[in-house]
Amino acid sequence: MLNSETLWAFETARFRVEWQVSPCTDLDLSWDDTGEVRENLKSGLWCAFDAAMVVYLDGREIAADYLGQSIYENPSEFRDHIGIAAKSRADGRNYGSHFSDMARNAISEARRYLASHPAPRMRAA
Repeated sequence: MLNSETLWAFETARFRVEWQVSPCTDLDLSWDDTGEVRENLKSGLWCAFDAAMVVYLDGREIAADYLGQSIYENPSEFRDHIGIAAKSRADGRNYGSHFSDMARNAISEARRYLASHPAPRMRAA
């Protein structure tokens, strides 16, 4: 993401998962009937940003999940429900944290990538 800032990361020996945030440059406020959102953004009380959860393998991006046009007082509030199990709806889908959903989606995509791109085999000596 252009002009992004990493606000959270998790690392293992070969993998890194990063939550990146960048200013939203294409914000749609057509739904803001009262003008409250636009005013709070203009005053600096709230900020609009785009988020990416990116998975790297040995420094190379292999998967990502994106969510644009989030509006919070502080981007750190996007990390809600950390440590709380997602709740399921009657249709089996989860609801709760965008952050947790993005991490889950990016890691699932990374697993699919790894399943379809097996590691090269080393020749026996």
